Amino acid sequence: MNHYRRVCCLLLTLALLTTLTTAAPALSAADHAQSLVTTGQCFFPRLQFQLRQDDATYVKQWDIWPIGDQNLRNAIRATTNINILTDPVVVNLDHPDQLFQYPFVFMTSEGDFALSDSSRRNLREYLLRGGFLLADDCTYQQREDRFYRAWIKEMRIIFPDEVVKEIPSSHEIYHSFFQLDGVPWVQGVVHPAMGVFDARSGRLMAFCSSGDIHCGWVGFRNLSPEGCQHCIQMGVNILVYCLSH
Repeated sequence: MNHYRRVCCLLLTLALLTTLTTAAPALSAADHAQSLVTTGQCFFPRLQFQLRQDDATYVKQWDIWPIGDQNLRNAIRATTNINILTDPVVVNLDHPDQLFQYPFVFMTSEGDFALSDSSRRNLREYLLRGGFLLADDCTYQQREDRFYRAWIKEMRIIFPDEVVKEIPSSHEIYHSFFQLDGVPWVQGVVHPAMGVFDARSGRLMAFCSSGDIHCGWVGFRNLSPEGCQHCIQMGVNILVYCLSH
């Protein structure tokens, strides 16, 4: 997977340079389109994981609102030259042979969760080997933070020796493509974005938000259009950061 990431980094750098470069006057629009760098195929997988089964008062799906993932994939294709595939991909946390094929995975839910020991080992190895995890609290009834709190608890179990802390607004993940002041918020409990940092290299390995950026990707009508746009931009930034680090 590290070799795959190095190739992705090189191709992404070339792709972003091409995206931001104006065509030479001698090239027609068609010629310029043909000259654009096409990156290697990139995926946006949804992580399948086990949620708590002892509370039936809220929705527990790990696969809630997949249209949000699709909307973000479309935005990535429209705003960058990353060759992201629009087909949905599901990766099971209990199957490392699936997990280790992808440098990036996304997880979300409305509910509480507690991972098994084997799932914790798989996720730890995945992140330490160069993977990246994006997590977002799909806020239950627009006011709770069960997923966010469970995620932080799990990360501190999985990574007792790594740094789990707030991601400052100055971090490059907020400026890797779009310029953002910090993590967007559209609904739910206001908390800072939390990250897991490699204690040796300082690399950000995992990112979690409480403000329901995934519902911003969905674009629900009760949410601020400007906030939803910032959520899309945050998603783009996170993928660009992942592929370039």
